[in-house]
Amino acid sequence: MKLALASLAAILAAPIAVAQGNAELSAGYTQFDADGAELGALTGRGTYFFNQYLGAEGEVSIGIDDATVGPGTVELDNSLGAFGVLRAPVTERLELFGRVGYAASEFNASVPGLGSASADVDGLAYGVGGKLFFTEKLGVRADLGRYEGDDSEADVFTIGGVVKF
Repeated sequence: MKLALASLAAILAAPIAVAQGNAELSAGYTQFDADGAELGALTGRGTYFFNQYLGAEGEVSIGIDDATVGPGTVELDNSLGAFGVLRAPVTERLELFGRVGYAASEFNASVPGLGSASADVDGLAYGVGGKLFFTEKLGVRADLGRYEGDDSEADVFTIGGVVKF
């Protein structure tokens, strides 16, 4: 619940961040590899940078591609995350970054005739990535990450577009 409130606050604060010129919005496709099930999601992120190097990021993912595992189906319901971001400008158009924070992901699995079950991966989340800008404001972003929970984990890869404000 705390994570949902923090994500909502980040989304509501986005117009203020945009007005100050230190914000980025990105959207893309995320591939979750959760204990052998490869799931797809649409992901939106909002990032605010406090200075040239440090920022905060909120993330929302909604599952769109389910996985068949044996006779059953696994799906990602949603994933919410909040991260601290450290970026390293390499050139005027290329940035590398690392991020660490907390993510909560909800998964469902069902097997015909046997029923269904749900699982959460809540805990530490971290990753690295890069952004390449084609113009001053438009670019592409790619990152690799890991979301760890008490009983399971997920490796994630995201690629998408990014807009600077």
